[in-house]
Amino acid sequence: MKNVLLAVGFLISGFVVYSLYGDGGDPVAQVTNSAAVNSEPIDYYISVQATPTSAYIVSLVVTTNIPLPVEVMAGVSATGQAPTDIFIGLSRRVTLTSPEQTLEIDGTSENLPSGEYTAEVTFYPRWGAENGTEQAKAITEEIFGAADVTLNGSGESRGQADQRNIAQRWVMENVSVGTAWNESQFIQRMGQFEKSDSTLNLHDAYFFPDTDMTIIVSRVNSTVATWRMGEATQ
Repeated sequence: MKNVLLAVGFLISGFVVYSLYGDGGDPVAQVTNSAAVNSEPIDYYISVQATPTSAYIVSLVVTTNIPLPVEVMAGVSATGQAPTDIFIGLSRRVTLTSPEQTLEIDGTSENLPSGEYTAEVTFYPRWGAENGTEQAKAITEEIFGAADVTLNGSGESRGQADQRNIAQRWVMENVSVGTAWNESQFIQRMGQFEKSDSTLNLHDAYFFPDTDMTIIVSRVNSTVATWRMGEATQ
């Protein structure tokens, strides 16, 4: 009887060992391999469709598989700008709450010129998932989508807008209270002007339409009193 019990014990032991190893190897390795399959990185994306709805407004249909909610930067910018160019465009922070969401970008306040633009939506991992899920917080790469769009804008060309921006920057960086009024230099930098009386006593207002700025000049000593964006008299 004792020999029979020993034989049965050996058979049971052999069955357990076969169950663990007979189907292909180390059970620990099997668990590890399963975990590796489940932890494969997800290919997150953002796609954008852009449609102009007016001279300045663009409707963006944004599709993403990023775990939501997240914050993104959405905007439009003139196509082909160099890093040293004065930026033409605008952007704003938007919260995405749906895998497909429609956004509106309105460039009216920027008086965007006519031309080709790039509409772009970008997720920045540094701050985009601050109020999001743990899966979103684990993303370490920027994710973006872009689409081309044509805007009628102000009717002004891209080149005209560039020239205006360059002239405005020159004024901001070089003209201040007390700057000597050199008419030929200002015409060279800002284009032709329209002169009128300033509401300031003994001052003239020089409005430069191409630059969209006004320079207020003292008649007493021919120096700049101030400058203004747009047309002004004081």
